[in-house]
Amino acid sequence: MVKKIIINFPTNLGDAIVGLPVLDRLHSNYPRAKISAITSPQTHNFFMRNRLIDEVILFDKSWKPRVKIKFCLYLRGKYDLIADLKNSFLPVALGIRKRTPFYRRAPKDMHATNVYLQLIRKIAPKKESRKSDFILTEDEKNKWQSQNLEKSVFIACSSHSHLKQYPYEYLKGVVRGLKSSYNIVILGEEKDHQFYKDILTQEKVTNLVGKTTIVEAFYLLKNYAQLLLCVDSGLMHMASYINLPVVAIFGPTNSIAYGPWSKRSLVLEDKDLTQVSRIKPQEVIEAVKKVLANG
Repeated sequence: MVKKIIINFPTNLGDAIVGLPVLDRLHSNYPRAKISAITSPQTHNFFMRNRLIDEVILFDKSWKPRVKIKFCLYLRGKYDLIADLKNSFLPVALGIRKRTPFYRRAPKDMHATNVYLQLIRKIAPKKESRKSDFILTEDEKNKWQSQNLEKSVFIACSSHSHLKQYPYEYLKGVVRGLKSSYNIVILGEEKDHQFYKDILTQEKVTNLVGKTTIVEAFYLLKNYAQLLLCVDSGLMHMASYINLPVVAIFGPTNSIAYGPWSKRSLVLEDKDLTQVSRIKPQEVIEAVKKVLANG
């Protein structure tokens, strides 16, 4: 009988969000089991707010070997099942027999979400599952409810990689073209003010850059977004997870394996997959209107 489950989530936030369906399916297959999550410094606070997770355990890959050994010894023998999404030696180190396989092979055109789900098909055969949610404090809920936000097109087009980032001048044209028909909300980190510049002060544009945690962004997308216009990012995967309509602008990343997975989504990409700058504003505007019209 499976009483305690542990999931070893990917280090990066975007990849960890792609792994959320694994959490959902395991919970549905073993509804009475206690679920623990191994997280990185980048994902720790995010998983602390997940309603389906009973225990969050921090692991930092920069730890010295002796600290990693102590970590394994502390957890050894405590779990009945492990879903290792990082394909590490952890299942052996923890002595868990019911586990994801070490040998992994998936088609190149299989989306990353299905690659992860394929890993647990034998240990969690029941496919039906409900999506997990994230906890906001009452103060956080009151803060956003007091903003009186209306349904809007959310935009997240900045990126740590210049190859993924949609050019500022093009985005300015997109916002100009969309705001005549839709309210606009822009999400991003504090540093992204330098990218968005005066776009953030335009009429009918709500500037939330640097003003939300990742969990608050989840709440806002779920409750106030008509669609997310974005580049390849954690927010794109988050919107996909809640099945929000998505228009994603792709550059070098493989959109088949890592693109949006909402039922209503559209990918715009350069054929040579080396840049996004040649995707003209009008093409983006038309894509947003097309996806929303198909609702």
